[in-house]
Amino acid sequence: MMREDEYREFKKTTGELNESMVSVSAMLNKHRHGKVYFGLKNDGTPHPFTITDSTLRDVSRKVYESIKPQLIPVVDIEEIDGVEVITLTFSGEDVPYSAFGKYYIRIADEDRELSPSELRKIMIRREYEENWENRTADQSVDDADEKTVKAFFDSAVSCGRLPKMGYDKRKILDQLGVLNGTHLTNAGVCLFSSRKPIALKMAVFATDHKETFLDLNRTEGNIFELIDAAVTYIVKNIRWRVEMSGDGIHRKEIPEIPVDAIREAVINSFAHARYDLPVQHEIDIFSNRISICNPGSFANEFEPIDFYTRDIRSFLRNEVIAKTLYLCKDVETFGSGIRRIYTLCNEAKVTVSYINEETAFTLEFSRDDRNITPKSGDINGGTNDRITEAELLLLSLLKQSPSMTNAELAAASGKSERTISRLLAALKNRNLILRIGSNKTGYWKVL
Repeated sequence: MMREDEYREFKKTTGELNESMVSVSAMLNKHRHGKVYFGLKNDGTPHPFTITDSTLRDVSRKVYESIKPQLIPVVDIEEIDGVEVITLTFSGEDVPYSAFGKYYIRIADEDRELSPSELRKIMIRREYEENWENRTADQSVDDADEKTVKAFFDSAVSCGRLPKMGYDKRKILDQLGVLNGTHLTNAGVCLFSSRKPIALKMAVFATDHKETFLDLNRTEGNIFELIDAAVTYIVKNIRWRVEMSGDGIHRKEIPEIPVDAIREAVINSFAHARYDLPVQHEIDIFSNRISICNPGSFANEFEPIDFYTRDIRSFLRNEVIAKTLYLCKDVETFGSGIRRIYTLCNEAKVTVSYINEETAFTLEFSRDDRNITPKSGDINGGTNDRITEAELLLLSLLKQSPSMTNAELAAASGKSERTISRLLAALKNRNLILRIGSNKTGYWKVL
């Protein structure tokens, strides 16, 4: 027996036409299609009523009068359990749709009026979807970076998502739909431009707040260049542990956060960002987490966790960009990135969280905070010592100049050499730094 859900609504008779129009609006705004049955009770059992030719016309006319923008539905008669019912089947891409001047969204089998902020998000998304990616930019095909295009082509061919053919930059760009005549589209600029169209800020912070930074880096490039830069930066700054194999000879290095999950998160960030705003992507490596932030809120009505627990159709904010990344296998399959991230992190016992704001979306990976250690004598670690300001300063100095001597550290920090020796020993005992080489010619590595 059928049930009401996000795609189907049951009405006993056409006496509930007004209510059914609300459902039409709600389903269109949620899924861009749906179906209403007249002649079924809420539980899906038939409810016979008189159907005439004028009844069908009444349904069609009600849709015409109440739903804006206008759409052309299919009104038909079906037989269910030996009883004739009227079906109203509809679809449309001109979201958002209103019913009697109000806007609704479908949640499970219920219709809820959209709040002003929710409606504004839909309107902005629609405008962005229609206008941004395919607009002609002020850069020509000559501005497309040859190295980036060739690397994309080789990757797409090797993974079997582009046919083997002779390399031709212009032909490839035209095939991807990122050329308007001799000029790149906005999507083409973001993907391939040699003029460094996108900014990326990356930083390592000493604590769990943006106070003292150990490293700061800002770079510019196209999407492909910045994906590689972001992943490389994170992988270089996370911690790795070593496990020996069963034979006691071979060793395996294991990252605190799965590298594949990191790459998926970075690719998702660049694939689904908004690029019509003067903002930048951001990677923040804190003592207790890693944050990957992109401009623009999460591009779906669902929460990110829903894509892990349910099979949901993913909305592509940047369809051309996402499809291009798919062709070179940076995107494995549409809508699977978040599920892959959660799966990998669950296996590695890493917590994934997110912050969804109107102007930005941030995905975060948890990590053990080595700034917090149990006090001596506290077996259960219930009371903690935090890293001191003096230790933070020392970490910052060593991050910038790993080969500094105790005397140089003392001069730079205003501390005595005896204090420096004590601080270095404390940081080393807490696995925050590691001495590489001898005391005379070696250097400190900040972990």
